[in-house]
Amino acid sequence: MKIGVVISGGDVTGINNFIFQIAKLAQAEIVLFNAGIPGLLANQHNPISERDLVDYSISATPFISSGRTSHRPTPGEYEGISKQLKILHIDVLIMAGGEGSLQFLHNLSEYGINCFGVGMTIDNDVFGSSYTIGFSTACEQVLKEVSKLRNTGRALPGRVFMVELLGGYCGELTLQSAIKSNADFALIPECQYPLAELATKIKQKLKQQNSVIILCSEGYTKEYSPGFQGAIDTMIKRLEPQIGVRIRKTIVGYGLRSGDPTGEEIYQGTIMASEVVRCIHSGMRNKAIIINSSNQPIPIDLISMQKRLVDTEGHHYKLARQLNII
Repeated sequence: MKIGVVISGGDVTGINNFIFQIAKLAQAEIVLFNAGIPGLLANQHNPISERDLVDYSISATPFISSGRTSHRPTPGEYEGISKQLKILHIDVLIMAGGEGSLQFLHNLSEYGINCFGVGMTIDNDVFGSSYTIGFSTACEQVLKEVSKLRNTGRALPGRVFMVELLGGYCGELTLQSAIKSNADFALIPECQYPLAELATKIKQKLKQQNSVIILCSEGYTKEYSPGFQGAIDTMIKRLEPQIGVRIRKTIVGYGLRSGDPTGEEIYQGTIMASEVVRCIHSGMRNKAIIINSSNQPIPIDLISMQKRLVDTEGHHYKLARQLNII
C-alpha cells in the first residue's frame, strides 16, 4: 500500500509521530507532499525512509512542511491533483489540518481519491473533537512560560503579567492552558469580563500573592483578523489605569507550535493513526477521525467538519468557572 500525506495550515509538534504510526500500522510506503494544498497543486512530493520516520517520530524537528492558501481550487485543479495521485499509485491520501483543510479534502474525494482527515491545530477548534494534534504540546509551552513568570514574580513581587496566546476565534487553548498552568485569569472570546470587575479581581489577587498572571487569547477583544496582533495591547491600555500597576506583556505566538511533544501528544496521535488504519483496512472511504472526551476515536463524514468554539456547558469551562479563572 502507498499512502500520501499532506498537512495544511499551521505546523504543529506531534505530526511526525502520527505519520510514523500510520506507516507502522499500515505497513505502507509513505509519500510526503510538502507545502500543504499548494504543494499538492504543484505535485511537490518525496518519499521518506523508515529510518527517518522512526528517528524523528518524537522529535520537534519537522520532516514535512505545511502551507496556507486563500486560493480555492477550481474543478480542473482538483482533477489535476487526482490524476497526479493516480499516476503515483497513491491508494489513500491523508490530510491533517483545520476545518478548512478538511473541507478541501471532502471536495477532492469527489474526484475518485480515498481521503482521510485528522484535526491538526493548536487551537483545538475542530467541531466534535476533544483533541487535535498539536494542542497538548502547545498547552505545555504555556505552562513553562507561566512557570518562568511565577519565578520572576517571586523575585520581584507586585508584578502583573499578561501573556497573549494564539487563538483568534476559539479560546480553548487559553482556557485549558490557564487551568493546567494555574494562571490566575483566562480572557477568551467566548466569555467577556466586565472591565471594572476584572480590575477589582486583579487588585484583590495581587494583595494575596506575589504576582498575577493573565492569559489572553489574541481574539479576546474581537479585533482579530488573520495577521492581527494587538488584543493584549488593547487590554493593557484599558486595565492599567484601573489597577494602577504597570502590566508586563509577553506574546508567545508561534513558539506555541514547537517544543518536544508531550506524552499525551504521542498517545493521542497514535490513537488517531490506529483508527485511520482500521478504517482503511475495513474498506471505509472518505472519513475524518475525531477523538471524543473519553479518548475514543470516531470516524465521521468529511463534510461534517467545521470550526467550533469553547463549549460553555462543557467540563473545562465549568471547572474554570469554579476556579475563578473566567
